[in-house]
Amino acid sequence: MSALPRGITQVYWKNKTKTKEKQVKFRVRVNKKVNGQQVKVDQLCDDLEQAKDLLATYQSNIGRQTLNKIELERDEKAKEVANLLASPTISFYIKQYIAKHIPEVQGDDLKKQNRVSKLSFFKTIENTHIPDRHNEVVSPLLQAGGLLAQMAQETLLNGGKKRFGDFKPEQITYLEINDYITTRLATPARTRYNTTLGRNVSKISVSRELSFIKKLFDNLRHQEIRFKNIPNPVVEYDKDLLKNRDPKNDYRLSDDDKKILFEALDNFKNPEMKQICLLSYYCGFRRSEIVPLTWEQVHFDENYIQLYQTKSGRPRKVIITKEAREILESIPKKENQPRLFTYTLFGFSGSFDKFIERIGLKAKGFHFHFFRREAISNLVFNIGQATGMSGENFSILISEILGIENVRHLEKNHLSELPSGSLNSQIDIMKSVGHNNKQTTKRYSPIKLPKK
Repeated sequence: MSALPRGITQVYWKNKTKTKEKQVKFRVRVNKKVNGQQVKVDQLCDDLEQAKDLLATYQSNIGRQTLNKIELERDEKAKEVANLLASPTISFYIKQYIAKHIPEVQGDDLKKQNRVSKLSFFKTIENTHIPDRHNEVVSPLLQAGGLLAQMAQETLLNGGKKRFGDFKPEQITYLEINDYITTRLATPARTRYNTTLGRNVSKISVSRELSFIKKLFDNLRHQEIRFKNIPNPVVEYDKDLLKNRDPKNDYRLSDDDKKILFEALDNFKNPEMKQICLLSYYCGFRRSEIVPLTWEQVHFDENYIQLYQTKSGRPRKVIITKEAREILESIPKKENQPRLFTYTLFGFSGSFDKFIERIGLKAKGFHFHFFRREAISNLVFNIGQATGMSGENFSILISEILGIENVRHLEKNHLSELPSGSLNSQIDIMKSVGHNNKQTTKRYSPIKLPKK
């Protein structure tokens, strides 16, 4: 065989099989500078002609340019990978936070629901696209200021966005949080079933999302020491963007809506739907408190229901009203079944949402928690009418009538932990429904004015 061209060498070996078959290949090696960049190639070819063609390609001007481009791309990718490993995106730290603070749970429906809700918040946060001020094209223009910065802002508005989860923690400032708020407020609101609500995401929803971002940044210092002094960007966002985010909702069930609701409950194929809804309507149960209720928690003799799974995490007793007792006594006890109802928390939530959507109340903004509002409002009003007790015992009612926002300014007495076994005062009502202060209860107690 004639001498091989420079840059090509012949390699051969025997297979480790029984035949010991001889293998021959031709190696093409290139190691030279192209346009000031060191280019390396090391590739095997099956025959000599293929090796010669490959070598000629690399030695041509176009081939050298191609090699240079390939090497530059490899270097850029290597830098990106190294940079990502050294400084991961916020999505990495969200996963770390979830693993530590929102672990998987077994058995407890309430905890499962809370976990699903929190994961949903983080998913929304990660997938929200906001302007990328750190883009290599836009960033220098923004820093230059003046007309160039305005041009860069236009570029960001017309494109140049990326997922919030793809930003690095140190890249997220109060400006990114402002962008996040603006983007979310312009996003159409959708239900858990991905149907549109006919409006954009509310300010209160965005405020809840910000609370998760804030918790995440507060936790970063405990994940890596380099984040010890990192400022929390949520603290300095533009408060005007979410001004008046929690207006008081004065909605009460009208007589017509109440008729529609109760007739539909009467005709619902599963009687448990009506029982759960009416117990909440009369006693102010939260959905997560009433659905998993067991007979062991119901104390007929002492006239109360003992709750353990509450929003505050503290057990509380709920007084059994006359109407609630009639409902409880009508529920048949099933053998080897400690619970009152067969619904799971998730199953009931889905069925109830479809139910109120079908009867037209969902479009009016009604949801299960409104039963709790009705219970509190009715109790405050009815007991005041029946007993004629002094204003000291009904400061919520007085503050509502007079428009006084801070109920605590009307009284000095503190609340004890548990109800006395009756619902004879405002304080007993608060203990029963599980509120720690009158200001919270006030939000659930809009006055329903009687019609002439």
